[in-house]
Amino acid sequence: MNENEISNILTDIGLTVNGINNINKDFVLDIEITPNRTDAMSHYGVARDLYTVLKFRGYKLDLIKPTVVNIEDSFHQKSYIQVFVEKHEKCIRYSGMFISKIKIEPSPYWLTYILKSIGIKSINNIIDIMHFVMYELGQPIHIFDMDKIEDRKIVIKNAEKNTHFKFPDKKIRELDEEDIVIYDAVKPLSIAGIINDIKSNINIKTENIFIGSACFNPTIIRNIRKKYSIETQHLFEKDTDPNQTIFALKRTAFLIKEITKNKILCYDIIDFYPNPISVSKIKLRYSKILNVIGKKISKKTIKKILSLLEIIIYSENDKYLLISVPSYRTDVKREIDVIEEILRIYGIQKISMSNKKIKISTFPKVFYKTEYEIEKVLFEQLACYGFQEIISSTMINKTKYSSLLNYFFNREEIKIMNPVSQNYQFMRSSLLFSMIDSIEYNYNNNRIESSIKFFELGKIYYKKNNFFLEKTYLGITISQKKKTEYKNSTFFSLKGIIEQIFQKSGIYNYTQELSKHPLLENGISILYNHKNLVEIGKLKKNILKKNEIFYAEIDWKYLVSIIQETKIIYIPFSKYPSSRRDLSILVDKTISFEKINQLIKKKENHIIKKIKIYDLYEGINLPSSKKSYTVSFFFESQKGTLTDRIINNSMKEIELFLNKELKAQVRKKNYMK
Repeated sequence: MNENEISNILTDIGLTVNGINNINKDFVLDIEITPNRTDAMSHYGVARDLYTVLKFRGYKLDLIKPTVVNIEDSFHQKSYIQVFVEKHEKCIRYSGMFISKIKIEPSPYWLTYILKSIGIKSINNIIDIMHFVMYELGQPIHIFDMDKIEDRKIVIKNAEKNTHFKFPDKKIRELDEEDIVIYDAVKPLSIAGIINDIKSNINIKTENIFIGSACFNPTIIRNIRKKYSIETQHLFEKDTDPNQTIFALKRTAFLIKEITKNKILCYDIIDFYPNPISVSKIKLRYSKILNVIGKKISKKTIKKILSLLEIIIYSENDKYLLISVPSYRTDVKREIDVIEEILRIYGIQKISMSNKKIKISTFPKVFYKTEYEIEKVLFEQLACYGFQEIISSTMINKTKYSSLLNYFFNREEIKIMNPVSQNYQFMRSSLLFSMIDSIEYNYNNNRIESSIKFFELGKIYYKKNNFFLEKTYLGITISQKKKTEYKNSTFFSLKGIIEQIFQKSGIYNYTQELSKHPLLENGISILYNHKNLVEIGKLKKNILKKNEIFYAEIDWKYLVSIIQETKIIYIPFSKYPSSRRDLSILVDKTISFEKINQLIKKKENHIIKKIKIYDLYEGINLPSSKKSYTVSFFFESQKGTLTDRIINNSMKEIELFLNKELKAQVRKKNYMK
């Protein structure tokens, strides 16, 4: 079997091969892995998938697991390293081992050759082995100079107050108290294993090393990387298999022993794993497999595929199987996921289409046009996102913020002539105020510990030009306590929910601009036909000091009218696959993403299906007058499969165009190892 045949088979099972590079007599496959397939983000992971499909297709071959033969015989020394983990929810598992009597030398040719073939520069024998194992197994590893670890202690905890850390760019920065840090008895050694303090790194004089193999919460790693603008190995911020940490240590020790010719001493592995992940059992129904795939696959074939996928069958009967999925398949959690795996290995090309007509519902219920149906569909959508509906009082107490809001919009508050209470003397002029009251009530009464997600459809009341007016709005809010760790992406989560509502409603041609709302900061206004439809932003800090509120307010009647007037246009799906490319650019702070979006839309490029902001960064390592956008471009054609050459040429045109129009600079990604 040649490289082209292997390439086609991998593409068939979802591991798309973008290119084949020849190096001497070897070839290197450039494989595009979807973000959920963390198990395939390693050489062994790809080999395991390839073995599964080839074995199913009748090829005679074996899967050779990376060896650690006889390495345990070297663990005859009791380790005197102590490991303490204070934040179990941030560090799921931490394993480590001490190796002494090493010698830092240049790597052997076979190791430098392999690393060079995948774009990794050789540093020394120990660091090269670390990189080799990380790419081989997909398990993050970090190494410290053992003699620089005070009191032989490793402590994983939140950064202490006033902790300063020296980064590879030689700049010293103060760490956030929510950052997860690896300490020794007195000082920080590493930020979550992503990046070491320079003083803890190994060097030419190092003789003793400590190797750590950890499974950190990936969201924590992602937030740290973005906060400090760290370019790191992608594995650190993925869901890795906590059951692989010890094997990765053994593999590292085995390879170090191999290239140092048995001169090293290995000490016993230390392992901290307080809450081992439980094996969840999934009920896999034969009737569901038939219903989803549309073709009856024999029970024998199904069980053969499951066995090749290392899925264990606990019990079975004529109707279903009770199974458990290996821990490295972090993306397979439901029955439908297992069925997708069966189809992936069985081969979607084997599923023939019937000559009979297939009846499908082309349009969502929201296009029935009645306001009641629109409300029902969109409320169900919000409930699916975890929001709860509230109905709050239309009467509020006057505050300086409500006065500020009405002054800004040039309107008056309506005072009640006979209020039921001194706290309810005015009609609300925004849903925001009653939502704040509901959020504070729930927090103050300890009903909710972390985040709150509310929505409300209600009226607001005000007086303008001597007329009493009322308008209906849909308010949506996400609130979280200031100590909550996962808050950086909340604004974009809320904006994404609004965009999903638009998508379900058939609303596409909208524009965005910076919001001028007096109570919201860093917000945007979404306009349709140049008229304001939505305000989104974060409540200003001086209004609510204890918690953070992200708020969106939709002009309900305008939304309903847009949906009712929207004409249904059917555009056939492309028969050809789409491709995505990301572009990181540095632009002036005054330039909004919407400006970039509109510029690219005006530029004629028929293969760009859509563009989407992926990341926004301002701060460390960037000039004060600049900000960085990472923009995703999605390419698709109705005429045929787009080649890399066509897409790359389009990306080059976009780069030149943005540079000309906005003086945008393309940011290159240089991964720190």
